[in-house]
Amino acid sequence: MTSSFKIGRIFGVDVGVHWSWIFIFFIVTWSFATGILDHFYPGWSDAQRWVAGALVAAIFFLSVLAHELSHAVMSNHHGLPVRSITLFVFGGVANLSREPDRPGLEFQIAIVGPGTSLALGALFALGWLIIDPFSDGIAGISANLALINASLAVFNMLPGFPLDGGRVFRSIVWSRNHDRLRATRLASKVGEWIAYTVMGLGVVMTFFGGLFSGIWFLLIGFFLRNASSASYEQLLIETTLSGINVRDVMRTGYERVPPEMTVEELVQEGVLRRNVRCFAVIAAGDFAGIVTLTDVRRVPREEWTSTSVYRAMTPATRLHTVSPSDNLTNVLRLMAEHDVNQLPVVQGRELVGMLDRGDVMRFIEVRRDLAESALSRERPDAGAPRPPAEPHSTPGA
Repeated sequence: MTSSFKIGRIFGVDVGVHWSWIFIFFIVTWSFATGILDHFYPGWSDAQRWVAGALVAAIFFLSVLAHELSHAVMSNHHGLPVRSITLFVFGGVANLSREPDRPGLEFQIAIVGPGTSLALGALFALGWLIIDPFSDGIAGISANLALINASLAVFNMLPGFPLDGGRVFRSIVWSRNHDRLRATRLASKVGEWIAYTVMGLGVVMTFFGGLFSGIWFLLIGFFLRNASSASYEQLLIETTLSGINVRDVMRTGYERVPPEMTVEELVQEGVLRRNVRCFAVIAAGDFAGIVTLTDVRRVPREEWTSTSVYRAMTPATRLHTVSPSDNLTNVLRLMAEHDVNQLPVVQGRELVGMLDRGDVMRFIEVRRDLAESALSRERPDAGAPRPPAEPHSTPGA
């Protein structure tokens, strides 16, 4: 959701809109102006239909926002802070700071979204009944908004992770087997089946003339398939790394160089001869910084013999560092946020090791395979998805 822009802050939660929402806003406006409203109200002018279509799209936007805000309010009420909400082409996501730690709490946070959509649907249905004797046009818009919100609630209650219904399903399974990972695996599997069903419907629609609807269903199916697999993978990694600290994975064997060494000596003796690309600069026992090939390239070739690695290095004060006791899950997020492949492990002013992204990923791979093997031994028919991990989110539409 990096390509989004903030539109405000509600109940202490940042609200952002992904650029793809512009597309869905136009599609909703266009489909109502040229389809539904044109069919039911042929006497309306083009301007009336387009204005009414834009009004429906705007209220639909607010309905999805209300759905997501209900998740955020409930989550914040129970001490699980929601940093932001982002609305995008398939609906919206409320970004929880962490997963609920008990099934009852997850049930409450998940069910409130569809409940809000149903309440809005009932409210618009009531509006249709009240307004119909006075203005069939406005009443018709209210009826369509009732249908949209009811459909939003029904779709989200499908029992496939990470839809709200999938989270409700997971909370029920979790409460029975007391194993969140296994419950997530089952809910994700159901989510994949639902995704394939949606894609199948898209293919059928495409062959029978509903090209636009078919493509739309295919896109939704692909999104659900990826989100379902990624959500399970994310939890699997977090479970795998639970209780694992930096000291368990860091390398204590790393290349050290003195600050007075020249860049020429570093290249000839370290880079070319030993094929090393990263060196820790140690001055009087203290960690001074790191010098890499990137740092070397910044020094003109003719100055290599006269430039010390101390002048060429990136100082420790400008580096992201971690301590041996830091949790590996948090450190992995730090690496991803700042796009770094290795981090110095520092205790006080002393460098005690280096943490490399490749080492972390290999450690995760081994531990993950062991965890999945344990699950498979208990349930031989279960298979685990293996896509790239994605940030956790609570889909709302």
